[in-house]
Amino acid sequence: MMVEQGYRLSSDAIPVFREYVERRRGQPNFANARSIRNAIERTRLRHAARLVGAGGTVDRDALELIEPADLLGSTVFDDAAVAEP
Repeated sequence: MMVEQGYRLSSDAIPVFREYVERRRGQPNFANARSIRNAIERTRLRHAARLVGAGGTVDRDALELIEPADLLGSTVFDDAAVAEP
């Protein structure tokens, strides 16, 4: 889905994304592709906010590259949001 939208994960973001999916699958209302599509959309918004917040010139590589911080901003990584068994 990310590639189709012109994005790619940095090598450091790949394991973070895997961890996101693992955690999200354990939460209520996980809906497979829909949940992942929504997560990607929110990741793209955090990515854009990060680039705007950094200021300066943004090159194509930066526009395409999702970094761990773009994923770690999700509440899925908030310990309070992770359901206890």
